[in-house]
Amino acid sequence: MLALAAAGCGGGSPNETAGAPSSSALPVPGGGLTVAEALASTLDEPLAVTGYLLEQGGELRLCTAILESYPPQCGQPSLRVRGAVARSRIGEQVTLVGEVADGVLTVSETTKA
Repeated sequence: MLALAAAGCGGGSPNETAGAPSSSALPVPGGGLTVAEALASTLDEPLAVTGYLLEQGGELRLCTAILESYPPQCGQPSLRVRGAVARSRIGEQVTLVGEVADGVLTVSETTKA
C-alpha cells in the first residue's frame, strides 16, 4: 500500500524554524532526509527519509546507494526497515516515513521519491 507523506511539519511559526540549520533533521515536503541525516537526528517524531530499498540478508534496508556488485549490496550508511513496506519497491528510490531509533526505521507510511 502506498500513501503520500504529509506536506506539513507542525504548528511552529516561520520565525521559529527560519534560522534552523539543515542538519536539524526536519522532514521536508517533496523530499526527505538522507539516511545519514536521519541517523544523526535527535528528534523523537516521525521523519521522512529517502534512500534505496534493498533486501539484504533476509531483512529490508534503506540504503544511501545500491553498490554495483553481484548480488547488489547496500551502500552505507543504511537503516534496517521494519513495518509495512511494499516489497515490489525493492531496488527503487523511496521516501519512507517513520521513527528512527538505534539504526532502525519503523515505517508508518511509504511514498515514491
